[in-house]
Amino acid sequence: MARWAVRSGGRRPGAGAVRDGKRRKGVAVDSVSSSASLVVTVVVLAFILFRQLRARPVTSRMLIPVVLIVVGLGNELSYSQRHPLSGAALAALAGLLVLDAGALGALRAWTVRLWREDGQVLRQGTWLTVALWLVGLGIHVAVDQVAGLGSSSLLLYLGITYLVQRLVLLPRAGRVR
Repeated sequence: MARWAVRSGGRRPGAGAVRDGKRRKGVAVDSVSSSASLVVTVVVLAFILFRQLRARPVTSRMLIPVVLIVVGLGNELSYSQRHPLSGAALAALAGLLVLDAGALGALRAWTVRLWREDGQVLRQGTWLTVALWLVGLGIHVAVDQVAGLGSSSLLLYLGITYLVQRLVLLPRAGRVR
């Protein structure tokens, strides 16, 4: 079989999945990749929400958001090599990452409770913080589906929105007395 099958979605009616000219028994490679990406995203989101609701010291560490951004960029680049994105899809992705991730990340930072205890500033998200995480993710998934982006940008979205939230939260924490 030709490589076109991979570029055009991997399946022909009645054919198994194809990758680099090799047939796989009834499992679409993109479908498995998309499902795995979704599972990883759900686990990462649960981890983030768990951490958001716990009282924790405010630190300037950015490891988690940066790792999510790097892995998310890798996912998005891999996806766009298999499925070239149209100009409209790229515009939708850019809009999602700037408006949805950026704006909601900044807004969420203002829903986090801050206080000083034993000489350090602590932070704890509220249920409104969690609701805004879920609203933002819902918007992202909906636009992904309408624009045909798949789920490849979810980790990138989580990393950017988490980074923006932390960048807005840090100056607030510095003003806590």
